[in-house]
Amino acid sequence: MVFARAKLTMEDNCFEEEPGSVEMKFVGPGVPKIYKRMYETMKNVFRCSDADIQETEYNWGKSEKGEKFSVTWWMHKDMDIFSYFYISFGLSGEGTDKAGSARIRVRGLLRTEYPQDTVWQRSLFYEMIRTLWHRVFYHMKREEYAEDCRHSVVLFERKMKEFFHEISAAQSQPEEHIPASS
Repeated sequence: MVFARAKLTMEDNCFEEEPGSVEMKFVGPGVPKIYKRMYETMKNVFRCSDADIQETEYNWGKSEKGEKFSVTWWMHKDMDIFSYFYISFGLSGEGTDKAGSARIRVRGLLRTEYPQDTVWQRSLFYEMIRTLWHRVFYHMKREEYAEDCRHSVVLFERKMKEFFHEISAAQSQPEEHIPASS
C-alpha cells in the first residue's frame, strides 16, 4: 500500500463478472470448527502472515441451537510497491459439533495506488509518463495479479469444500466399540 496523503487509486474485482464474490453454504456437523480451519486456510492459500489479516467483526454466543457466530476478516497482501490484494472473508452460522449450518463469503479486490503528494507527481508531464508506463508495462502485471487473485480464491473455496467433506465423512462413520476385556 502506498502511504500518501493524496493518491490515485484503481480498484478491480478479482472476478470481473458480477456478483464478484464467492459464497458457500454448509449444513452438517462440526460447524464451530470451521472458524479455526478457515483462518488457517486463508493464511496458507494466500501465503500471508497473521499481520496481513485483520478481524473486523467477531460475534460469538450461545443460542438454543448451539453456538451462533458471525465473523469478518479483511486480508491485505502487498503484491508490489503499487498493488495489493484487499480481500473480505465472512463467516456466519449456528450449530453444534453434531449439526448446524454455516455460510462463507469471499470478495476479492485488486487495488493499485499511485501517490500524488509532490508537485512533480501532480504535474501533467509526470501523469503522461505514468500513464504510458502503466499502459505499456504495468497493465500486464496487474492482469497477472488479477489471475493470481482469482486462482487463490478458487483454491480457498476448494480447500474449504474438502474440509466440509472431511467433517461430514467423519460424522457419518460409525464409532468403533471396543469390547471390554474380562
